Amino acid sequence: MSLISLTSEITTNLILIIQLLIITYVARFYYKYFTRQSPLPGPFPLPLVGNLFQIGLNPAKYSMDHHDEFGDMFEVWVGSTRFVIISHPSLMEKVYAPNANNIFFARMDLQYLEKIGLQHGLIFNNNYSTWKRNRKFVVHSLMSPRFLRQFTKLSQSFFNENERFWNEKEIHIDFARWIRNFTTDMTLQTITRRPSCCPNSSLFGEEHVDPIKSKEIQKSVKFVNAVQIFIKGLIFELFIPNVLKNYFPGFYNMNKKFSKNLDWINETITDIVKKRRTEIENDDEVGSDLIDVLLTLNTPRDPNGYDEGEAPLSDPEVCATLMEVSIAGIETTANTFCYLIWFLAHHPKVIARFQEEIKEILGDDTKLQITYEDLDKFTYLDAIIKESQRIIPIVPLTQRRNAKDGDLDGKNFERDTTFLINHERIQKTPDIWKDPDEFIPERFLKGSDHKIAKNSFIPFGGGIRICPGKNMALVELKTLLILLYRKYDIELVDKVSKKPNIKYFGTNNCADMKVIIRHRNRNNV
Repeated sequence: MSLISLTSEITTNLILIIQLLIITYVARFYYKYFTRQSPLPGPFPLPLVGNLFQIGLNPAKYSMDHHDEFGDMFEVWVGSTRFVIISHPSLMEKVYAPNANNIFFARMDLQYLEKIGLQHGLIFNNNYSTWKRNRKFVVHSLMSPRFLRQFTKLSQSFFNENERFWNEKEIHIDFARWIRNFTTDMTLQTITRRPSCCPNSSLFGEEHVDPIKSKEIQKSVKFVNAVQIFIKGLIFELFIPNVLKNYFPGFYNMNKKFSKNLDWINETITDIVKKRRTEIENDDEVGSDLIDVLLTLNTPRDPNGYDEGEAPLSDPEVCATLMEVSIAGIETTANTFCYLIWFLAHHPKVIARFQEEIKEILGDDTKLQITYEDLDKFTYLDAIIKESQRIIPIVPLTQRRNAKDGDLDGKNFERDTTFLINHERIQKTPDIWKDPDEFIPERFLKGSDHKIAKNSFIPFGGGIRICPGKNMALVELKTLLILLYRKYDIELVDKVSKKPNIKYFGTNNCADMKVIIRHRNRNNV
């Protein structure tokens, strides 16, 4: 047999093998699809990609756009993975059940996160015993009055520092960029004990005239960008099949980019933790910053005492917690603040009532320091924040996974089915909210006649996995809103658009928001 004939025969056999493999894969894919438990409405999937060509990387928009077509519970497929989307409060009873026996406790296992130890924290930790222990420590840290009082002071200190550059009659800035840098600065100060001067880049650019400040700003801006890339990487990991990520050039390159970015965040925070632990071990003064609280929890340096029978947090656990606070705290708080500004700019009567509340509680002295205890008195401000969170949820989709076969709404789902909870649809359910497109803070006021149905308002998630940083976020939001609106008027440059410029990157991200900030006492100067 000639070499040419042999080569031709090998090529023919290889083609046949590939064809057989493709046929086998397609047959297995559709066997799994047609024999699945509790079939639901939804788009018909294709092998390899599932419904990726339909939902893209914005499953939140797809679930909203197709709710009327498929209903309150429907399914989509990504590769060979089934996702069940639920969109009504009544379906939340079991998923967000606040007890340890909840079979929907777990989230998806993502290799993207495991290699840097994020499974040791809270958000992505599926081991109930270690999660419970870590949550106890984190809640003790983030919800302690000692920490929240310090965080209230820190918020004012950072705002006052930035306010020094607002002494002109008016200032034009991209508020989305400024507030994202501000929340980064707050977070970095909290986890590193050192300010980053990040908001200055919004005013002066990344190349600051002071070479030291310039270096600090560049590092901070890199951290801001790294957090945004990390969140995009989460969506990429969750909704792109492994075969595409690992073998197709474009997807493979993106996967490498996300992995490299994650390594940089991990190395940065790990170095911070190791350095600070060494300083504390050398008898440096322990502060009330989050990193100090976590490193001294349940140790002899813990001001609240410690239990010798329980180990303190390890470095990987501290790193995972700080990383989660960084990732979750920066984007969610910044975007929430942008939408608050947008809604307030369109509702001057709400601003007027809010400013009356400021005067009632703090008086006319605009330099008076706000205390943590003052924030609890702002009931109307609390209602404003809740109404904004209801209309534009920052995290429109959250995901859970059932640990064993279980029933939901009369349908049985096999173990490890992934459920996507559509917060945006749930918080706008017509039979619960009247005029859902209106900005009406009064419905959240204490003593209001408006009834908030169970599971219909879930801005911080629900059940036992509700966000432990809720109080920290609210302190920052309330403090900054009070500081802004007791002295300034804020005008949107774009007065025409009916909604903010929102881009979905795992969160409802405010892409830009140009504003004019005017000092109220200088308007006629």
